[in-house]
Amino acid sequence: MKIAFWSNVHGQAGTTSNLLAIAIICALQYKLKTMVTQTHFNLNNLTAGMVSDREQFQKEFLMEIGIDALTRSIKSAPLDYEIIENSTISFLKKRLNLLPGTAKMNREIYEIDTLKAITGILRTVEMLYDIVFIDANSGKNQLTNKILEEADLIVVNLSQNKNMIEEFKLNYKFPKKKVFYLFGHYDTNSRYNINNLKQSYNWLNSKNTAVIPYNTEYMDALSDGQAIAYMLKNIESEKNDSNGYFIKEVKAAASKLLKYTGTERRLIYGLHD
Repeated sequence: MKIAFWSNVHGQAGTTSNLLAIAIICALQYKLKTMVTQTHFNLNNLTAGMVSDREQFQKEFLMEIGIDALTRSIKSAPLDYEIIENSTISFLKKRLNLLPGTAKMNREIYEIDTLKAITGILRTVEMLYDIVFIDANSGKNQLTNKILEEADLIVVNLSQNKNMIEEFKLNYKFPKKKVFYLFGHYDTNSRYNINNLKQSYNWLNSKNTAVIPYNTEYMDALSDGQAIAYMLKNIESEKNDSNGYFIKEVKAAASKLLKYTGTERRLIYGLHD
């Protein structure tokens, strides 16, 4: 299952932080073998949120693993389990694997090389993991379009900014694709709360829409490379705890997403390996 997290506008809806929170829950709570990766050229925020020791992630090291390594490898031979595992960083007893983004210095070379290889990479890793989450560039470009074509589900990350929602409504259509809508940095006190948004936009409903609230402690953990530690510490938080509401909504979002793809049903009926 390939799930692309995407937004029409950069930096407003918490796309990367949303992806990481849901991916960790999928690995922790549902025991799914999960991979996370990104295709951004100059922002390695996914890696930054998971790794606190930044010194080990110098460019020389990143060139030997991650999407750069797979792009090189696929040119000479089909990818296999060993090559992919050696190109990732494992967490949570190998239930959560990070395929880091590029360390290349030239955007044009990176995008040309990755565009040629991305279909083969995604179709191979899909066979080895239960879920592959891809943090795609916002807006439109060739690489993003290719990822959205390959994805089994597109998670459109929106904010409670009406202009952003209208821009998405007017300029983007995903025919023949399953689309899930996720409102990040969510503020329940906003006039544009989820109930009012569902009334205003008939393409939003209880099955295809979820929210992830803004949480200061989680965002600080991301900045410190401690997202996994934060989730481990708070996953059993009660609703009255300062982190309880955030955890509750992340779990609800993960459950809805898995249900929407049919994955939760397979887990319930024991069809998951």
